[in-house]
Amino acid sequence: MSVCEIQGESSVNVDHTDWEECDDTAAGGSVVKTEEQSEAVSAEEPQAGCSEEKDCDTLQQGVQQQDEEENVDTFFSTMGHRFSDIELEDGSGIPTEPFLESCYAIVPVLDKLGPTVFAPVKIDFVGNIKKINQKYISDPENFTTLQKIVLYEVETNMAQVRNSATEALLWLKRGLKFLKEFLAEVNNGEKNIYAALNNAYGKTLRQYHGWVVRGVFALALRAAPSYEGFAAALVSNEGDQRKAGFSKGMHRDLDVYLPAMENQLAILDAMYEEYSLESDEVV
Repeated sequence: MSVCEIQGESSVNVDHTDWEECDDTAAGGSVVKTEEQSEAVSAEEPQAGCSEEKDCDTLQQGVQQQDEEENVDTFFSTMGHRFSDIELEDGSGIPTEPFLESCYAIVPVLDKLGPTVFAPVKIDFVGNIKKINQKYISDPENFTTLQKIVLYEVETNMAQVRNSATEALLWLKRGLKFLKEFLAEVNNGEKNIYAALNNAYGKTLRQYHGWVVRGVFALALRAAPSYEGFAAALVSNEGDQRKAGFSKGMHRDLDVYLPAMENQLAILDAMYEEYSLESDEVV
């Protein structure tokens, strides 16, 4: 029996001197290899995928970590209505209903800061939303934008009347500025929630408050949660605030949310300035 005839019989040892016989008889000049030699070659050939179990574990951990960093949802990515979703109408018109819905959607931030101590702030905030909404639903076809509501009240000499929609919008945008400045502080890296709130209050609402209201705010600010507590209230899944991707997720969401909010407030400020509707009155 020739060497080539015993191809596939692993029990036969092939002597190196017989390789020439295979070269002459095997089709295409292929070389017959024994089982031991095949195994040796296979061991040397690189395998597809992970070469070692340890490498596979490292790769899987890397993929898992990347998923955690990219997939952390925050309150601002899951809220139903956002200022960043609002499409302005011609002439920078701010659509009334989407704006009010976005205002309602941000109210839970006050609850996350402290549902009890921030209750007076929340009541005032929601009360102003409701006043504007009452005006809107009285004639939704004509009050499609906030500007149309304000201009109607200016033309009918109702803008300066107590509890008018114009006055409610004045205080609503002041409250929104407070929340915007607070969130901007957090987005810029401030991890002391009390400091972030205090800085935001000093830039926005403080100048319009008398000593009594300032005292109420001072109590609320002292009861502010820790950064960890506030962060835990901003995630959809418990524990997500401890993931590496939480900070990245907050920046991702607030970098879209806050500029849109700021732009709409700037539009309202310009309108109030144009029609001399701002007030230095202290409450």
